Amino acid sequence: MAPDSFDHLRFARLEQVNSKRKKGGFGGVVKPKDPQAHAKNLLDQLAESTNAQQGVAGFDPRLLVKLKVEGISPDLLETIPGIQLVSQEEKAIVVVFVDDAAKGQFHRRLQEMTRGSDPTRKDVLYAIKGVENWQRKDRLGPALELEFETLPVNESFALDVELWPLERSDQRKQMLDAFVGWSKQQGIEVLDSLDRETLVLLRVRAMRSGAEAILEHRDVRTVDLPPRIQLDLGLAKVPLQEFAPVLAPPENAPRVAILDSGIARGHPLIGPAVGDTESFLDGKGSQDENGHGTMVAGLVLYGDVAEQIKAKRFQPEFWLVSGRVTDENNQCDKLIEKRVVSAVESFVADYGCRVFNLSLGDSRRPYAGGHVGPWASLLDELARVHKVLFIVSAGNFVGTDRVPQDWLKQYPDYLLDGDARIIDPAPALNALTVGSLARHELSRMSQRFPKDPAHQPIARADEPSPFSRSGFSVGKAIKPELVEYGGNWYVDSRGSSAPVDSADLGEISTSLGFLPGNGGNLFQAGYGTSFSAPRVAWLAGMLLKKYPNASANLLRALLVAHARVPEAAEKRLRTGDRTKDEERVLQLAGFGRPDVEAALTSTERRVTLVAEADLEENHCHFFEIPVPDDFVKTPHRRPRGITVSLAHAPLVRRTRLDYKGSEFSFRLERQPTADRVFALYKRAPPKAKQEKLKAELGNSKFRPTAQLRSNGTVQAATWPIGQTDSRWTNEKLFIVVTRTVPEWALGKIEKEPYALTVVLEDRSEEQVRLYTQIRERLRERGRVRP
Repeated sequence: MAPDSFDHLRFARLEQVNSKRKKGGFGGVVKPKDPQAHAKNLLDQLAESTNAQQGVAGFDPRLLVKLKVEGISPDLLETIPGIQLVSQEEKAIVVVFVDDAAKGQFHRRLQEMTRGSDPTRKDVLYAIKGVENWQRKDRLGPALELEFETLPVNESFALDVELWPLERSDQRKQMLDAFVGWSKQQGIEVLDSLDRETLVLLRVRAMRSGAEAILEHRDVRTVDLPPRIQLDLGLAKVPLQEFAPVLAPPENAPRVAILDSGIARGHPLIGPAVGDTESFLDGKGSQDENGHGTMVAGLVLYGDVAEQIKAKRFQPEFWLVSGRVTDENNQCDKLIEKRVVSAVESFVADYGCRVFNLSLGDSRRPYAGGHVGPWASLLDELARVHKVLFIVSAGNFVGTDRVPQDWLKQYPDYLLDGDARIIDPAPALNALTVGSLARHELSRMSQRFPKDPAHQPIARADEPSPFSRSGFSVGKAIKPELVEYGGNWYVDSRGSSAPVDSADLGEISTSLGFLPGNGGNLFQAGYGTSFSAPRVAWLAGMLLKKYPNASANLLRALLVAHARVPEAAEKRLRTGDRTKDEERVLQLAGFGRPDVEAALTSTERRVTLVAEADLEENHCHFFEIPVPDDFVKTPHRRPRGITVSLAHAPLVRRTRLDYKGSEFSFRLERQPTADRVFALYKRAPPKAKQEKLKAELGNSKFRPTAQLRSNGTVQAATWPIGQTDSRWTNEKLFIVVTRTVPEWALGKIEKEPYALTVVLEDRSEEQVRLYTQIRERLRERGRVRP
């Protein structure tokens, strides 16, 4: 540690906890102009739905209906006995199971309404605007819909079938068993299955007739083609001199897990740091047969492998464990989600792994809005249950028939097209998703013929890589949150406008070809977000080594708090429209590229405060920022900044549009005393309270704004401070953290953990001692914790 380098400081919240006002359940219901006609219309639609489902397969006799509902929380439908909420599919579309008793009660109440009476739960009946069936078109997944006509007619093919994720485990088992039995009767082969609270998934093999039958099965939510796991590698031979022997990391160093194609544990630069390798594929060993996992392993273990080669020093700081989940073609013929579950649960139980790198994705499933994919929701569940951090790649965009036509001219706009959205599981909210930046600009031919302008890089240094997919995720949550170097492409203008995707402009890592029979090369070059994600996983491992008690939430908060979007990326994405530009940057670069030194240590000029706590439903926590004297001393005009980040891992439900079981937000308040802040957050009329909060200085100064950043489960914002005035000495700064819970999640997680960081930085040339002064102030308050 350098002389001016210190551990981050912990600070504690102020003791008072205030509750937020809960929303009412029927505030948005509008009474129909003609209730009698409304009731008759619903009765007719219910009868039509019932008739259409005669003879349709299902694990029980209940009716499955799709309701259009406006003005109430979907949970209120379950106040009618016999109705079970299954899923909320769109803003106004809710899918429910209805038993005979509930249908009879529903009939009676609607008939009362047709006669001019006011039945019980009339508000619920007013809120239901239509009744339909869940149909074939609803079940068609995006990849299957696109490719259905090209599937073989006389040969079987694989499908991934998702059943309704019922909350009761006994019902899920009954449904799954019934579907397996039905499949056998139809001549459909069940290859694999996964039963989780948030996901019920099967891999099956069927003929066309079987696929059509599945698309009509009542218990099926969606049907899609299996993932096409993305892999785009270019190879490059990199000459290497001999290195000194690599020493194993300390026995008590953290374990970082890689879920990929396996690793070559015999590689001389990787082997000494390998704690264990396991295969979660039937009939396959743990050894890498593809090369992808071995490249990922080098970047997870060393971060910037190219820099290590230049320094001629390779010293691992933590252990690797490898879970092989893909085969020699970097694919998985059964459910990869099930293999990931097995690997995570095994490595958490056996080694206490808390950081997992997953540089894989389903190129058939770009996020098109609405519900996240099954793989993403599974990672969200695993991250919360096991308190682990997943680092996930955003995915590589290789173009479509529509986008782009001219890569060089259309860059970077084509990356913001719907075709170039992040792929499953990158939309996972409780994971960190990583996009790619270009680092190199000169191809091998450009270096060889420096006067020849034919070879043009698509991106310049520190701009988004021309293949890096864009966000957002569900609810416009910021994705990817981070970016790292992952390579570049160029165009040979003498040939065509298509990119040349060789490894010339890629990133260097460890190679499967280190054995003499394979060429004897310790290293190779490749490109892709697959190789940007592990660089972030390396930094997460370094953080865990330095702060072994840090939670997964704190690791995420530290990483985004110390990330900055490169100036070159901001300039390239600029259009002149400030609001549009801010969204473009967030979609492709998120919060930016992490600063390694800043994430790991504080200095006298840059101090990081960290806190972790558990927050109750619909409550607030309060923190005072200990602003030191040197931060506000003369000269008053000089560059400084305050950055705040927050991370939590909520309960999720893929069947709800309110996907998150809770939402956290933070605000900055300037008041003379803490009591004044407490008073602001006592129960007050919501409209008046919101108007007051909008006027607070901190909300207009932080970027990104609360509206943009608060949709995710990890968020960060910076307040650039150019000048201070008397308010800085007469008032104090407070951070207010708020947790709100949707009605469907009330009572499920009473207290939810979160992590908060606050970074104070002086970017001027003035001599300051921020760290010393803040540490002394915290000691005076008795809030420094070990």
